[in-house]
Amino acid sequence: MTRRLFGTIIAFALALTSLAQVKGQDYTVDKNGDVVVAKVVEGLALQRHEIYSTALKYLENAYKDTKYKIVINSKENGVVAGEGEYLQFHEDRIIPSSYFLNAPITLRIDAKDGRARISVVLNYYTGKRSNINESEDIHDRISEFQPVNESQEERRKLYNAAFPVLFQKVKKTLKEVEDVFLFSALGHPNLFVPPTYYQSA
Repeated sequence: MTRRLFGTIIAFALALTSLAQVKGQDYTVDKNGDVVVAKVVEGLALQRHEIYSTALKYLENAYKDTKYKIVINSKENGVVAGEGEYLQFHEDRIIPSSYFLNAPITLRIDAKDGRARISVVLNYYTGKRSNINESEDIHDRISEFQPVNESQEERRKLYNAAFPVLFQKVKKTLKEVEDVFLFSALGHPNLFVPPTYYQSA
């Protein structure tokens, strides 16, 4: 009993730590109500067209054999973006229901000489809520629920647990893309980190 209580306290403390880290200046909410997490990589020994080409190749490899698609491809402006999805990134049991959450994303790279802005845009939680009697689709705008909207009490427990998990997946994606640019700048344009943060439907 004591061991279980101690484990619960540790888990709760870790959750609060993750939540506190997320509540900083790590994301913004744009005019469309979407959550945006961005990272700027500077000092790259690459020209704009090289960063653009590397980003495009990354997206083509990361989205291979899945339903994900490139939605912006502008060599002239040095911008490329692809739509993807984190599938079942979080599961939860809140009696009497079970929740299985997905998160569609848009990954965008804006290239300039020696510099790349990598951003991930999040709009909705999708997935399923089910219990013994029924199953229903989830389609909740992320910015309208906790912890982004601190005044919203509905599904507070679910999304206070889910958002830090989602945020960490986004941070891993940003780091993965950054690593691709760093490898490319070192003269290894074909060296890509496996796209482990994307899943097919």
